[in-house]
Amino acid sequence: MMVAAKRLARLGLLVALLVLAAPVGVGTAAPGDAGLRVQDRSHDNESVDNTLYALYQIINTSPAPVPLSSLTMRYWFTNQTPADRLVFECDWAQINCANVTAKFVVLPSPAAKANTYLEIGFTAAAGSVAPGEGRNQGSGEIQTRIHHANWSTFIATDSYSFISDESFVYKDTSTVTLYQGGTLIWGAEPTR
Repeated sequence: MMVAAKRLARLGLLVALLVLAAPVGVGTAAPGDAGLRVQDRSHDNESVDNTLYALYQIINTSPAPVPLSSLTMRYWFTNQTPADRLVFECDWAQINCANVTAKFVVLPSPAAKANTYLEIGFTAAAGSVAPGEGRNQGSGEIQTRIHHANWSTFIATDSYSFISDESFVYKDTSTVTLYQGGTLIWGAEPTR
């Protein structure tokens, strides 16, 4: 009985130490755990603009298809003009823009280079992310824009998920986070 009590006490201490060691307010997914990742390519390199452009694709390196309806992505940004309503635009998607959903979420306390995020989701009609890489694998391209109703400007470089890359080539991005069933599976949320 004494041995069991000592083991439980040690286990409780270990759990307490692990909780204390965990970073507060930072979500980071271990790379490749779910076999899914987000790629982004720069579409606009202007620091000050009235539109935030983002072009994505979700790549699936697991052996099985994954329903897009189980996934959401978050684009983290700084909204310098919160009084001007935000608008989401899907310009084109291989899975059809009618199958792309979006909502803006204002953070209760600002994070580094973000006070808002755009959460992109998918309807059941979007289908699945096929396994593998290449022209017919993954989600295919999803072209999006964020702007204000009255076209107020953003300072794009003050946005966590913004990338500026003149190559315009798809690359893995850890600043656009990916969730499956609400659990972070790819990327790192901005620090708070």
